[in-house]
Amino acid sequence: MQFVRWSKLKAHVFANYLQDAFGSYKFCKKRSCGVFVNKIEVTQPFTASATLEKKKHNLKLAADRIRKYVIRPGEVFSFWRAVGNPNTKQFAASRGIRGGVLQLERGGGLCQASGIIYHLALIAGLQIIERYNHSKDLYTEETRFCPLGSDATVAYGYRDLRIKNNTDTLINFSLEVCDNHFTGYLFSKEPIPKHEIHFEYQVKNDNLLEAVTIDKTSGEILTTSIYERLEQ
Repeated sequence: MQFVRWSKLKAHVFANYLQDAFGSYKFCKKRSCGVFVNKIEVTQPFTASATLEKKKHNLKLAADRIRKYVIRPGEVFSFWRAVGNPNTKQFAASRGIRGGVLQLERGGGLCQASGIIYHLALIAGLQIIERYNHSKDLYTEETRFCPLGSDATVAYGYRDLRIKNNTDTLINFSLEVCDNHFTGYLFSKEPIPKHEIHFEYQVKNDNLLEAVTIDKTSGEILTTSIYERLEQ
């Protein structure tokens, strides 16, 4: 069964590679462009869990790789192209969701990195090429570390977070892992106007939540995300 799962994953990764090779996206690369002084910032608290230290380990690995990518105007940032395959011994096993089931998996916790990058991109008004919300809501209002609807789940070979730099300036995502909180930065060579982003949700029924993301600056509804409640 494990062999079959890995074979399917490799097939998906290869198919994605071919699609990108013949597609129209120009992906960003590792490059050095000096120091950017303009920034947009989002901070999230860490919630206590038995696997928190392993999650921090994974986030630090991702942060070290992501910061090396500078995105030129018109280029696309891909989370997995920057982070790489999480199914390696470099990444620790931490909490994650697979098939709607909460379990330990290598690279668990990386969705907090993709989520905070997504949130930064919304504030900057960047073009979201690919983003998926989680199928289930893991948290209560007391344990929630980010607004419902600001998440971006990623699954290597299947689901990516892709963001296009539709500005006229160079940008770079940077992540900082601290003891009690996690901070994401979007650095830019020139200032980027900030959008006021509002997240709200309503209970559709006993087991379903609907979250809406609104750009208060433009008045546009950006996304509508549906979640099942996870039994605590």
